[in-house]
Amino acid sequence: MNQLMRPAHRIRDPIYGYIWLTDAELKIIDTPIFQRLRRIGQLALTKYVYPTAEHSRFVHSLGVLQAATNIFEEVLRFNPELREGGKNDLQQDLQLLRFAALLHDIGHMPFSHAAEKFFLGEDISHEDIGKYIIQNCTEISNEIQKQNISPNAVANLLKGKQTQALAILKKFISDEFDADRADFLLRDSYFCGVKYGEYDYIRYAGSFRLIDNEEGEKAFAIEKGNLHAVEAFLLARYHYYLQVPYHRTRKGYDIVLERYFRDLTERNHLPDAGVKADKSNPEIDFERFQFFDDYTIFEQIKKDMDRGNPWAKILMRQDRLHPIFDTEKESEGNENDFLDLQEELDSAGLKKDQDYFTFDKKVEVHKILEKSDEKGESVYPVVDKNNDYKMIGSILDHSSLLESTRKKPAHLRRIYVTTFSKPMAEKALSNFTQRIEARRKRKKEGES
Repeated sequence: MNQLMRPAHRIRDPIYGYIWLTDAELKIIDTPIFQRLRRIGQLALTKYVYPTAEHSRFVHSLGVLQAATNIFEEVLRFNPELREGGKNDLQQDLQLLRFAALLHDIGHMPFSHAAEKFFLGEDISHEDIGKYIIQNCTEISNEIQKQNISPNAVANLLKGKQTQALAILKKFISDEFDADRADFLLRDSYFCGVKYGEYDYIRYAGSFRLIDNEEGEKAFAIEKGNLHAVEAFLLARYHYYLQVPYHRTRKGYDIVLERYFRDLTERNHLPDAGVKADKSNPEIDFERFQFFDDYTIFEQIKKDMDRGNPWAKILMRQDRLHPIFDTEKESEGNENDFLDLQEELDSAGLKKDQDYFTFDKKVEVHKILEKSDEKGESVYPVVDKNNDYKMIGSILDHSSLLESTRKKPAHLRRIYVTTFSKPMAEKALSNFTQRIEARRKRKKEGES
């Protein structure tokens, strides 16, 4: 239980046992805009690969609130000097953080990230929509204000300018090591029935300290004795990305989903989200937006399947894309094969993004690429409790694992074909394979 705020309500959760909520948080959760998240899947069409992955953005949002609270209280436990500012200030900081954690996904589109660019365009994101909702949906903003907290401060924790104090709070919910990732790794792994995203949550949550950097500002640091917990977290995330979001079959459905949204856009049949996606002046029709969810899109998909739309048929899981090329090792040979096979498919009369599709993505173990930032300060500094918690360098200085995997991502390169195009694609693949084998044979003979 949260000892600093002592919230009155609790709900059961398979990850944390209980998630504790205040009256104000419960009122926000009960608003139609927040309840909409029950109808936004956390992992889109991953359930077509892992059938139990039916959980929603709603339960993830509650989980991030709990994870952010746990990490905040662990930092407080190991930094008792922070209590000198007074209990009331800490309660306000924690409540601000909890509101932001709870509302961090409030602006998500149906099917999460796959739909975002079609409904919002390239210049606006779900964070911008979330920010607008927090500031302008009175059912939410009024509850925040009743706690003597500015809705603008909550919104700016999601996206926008922060004071130095708010920038520290933002790291709890949006950073390389944050409550968002802490929750979705455990929750998605649990509901998918896989082990790839599991890690020692209790040890991880207690891994962080606040220190004064060279400019006298508060900064996040990692306690040296917890480096293995942090490494395990990053490795869990890496394996999770490869086996869940970028799973070969699941990614095929993501590709079709994007192709279907493009088809809807071209036919001017894209459902109305109730969002005016203007970066300088966005507007939301809350009455319409509260009903805009995965079910809205599925109703359109069902109608289009009846009309014979091939993409809708796949999205109803009556067909699928077929991978004919799949590699994750970074090499010049793999890159050349990836490009040459596309040329072979083009020569066979197959059209990219219609008959065949490509996926090209680098997946890093972590994104900590440098030991110091542009100011010369250590990136993710490490402190030693046996040396009065003094900074002893960057995480890359003390983790041989992270240093050895820096800038060495897996490189996923895949080619998928439709069922209709599969026979022609397989013939093209056979010709391509024979030509490659003949080339390698000549090279080997020349070397001997």
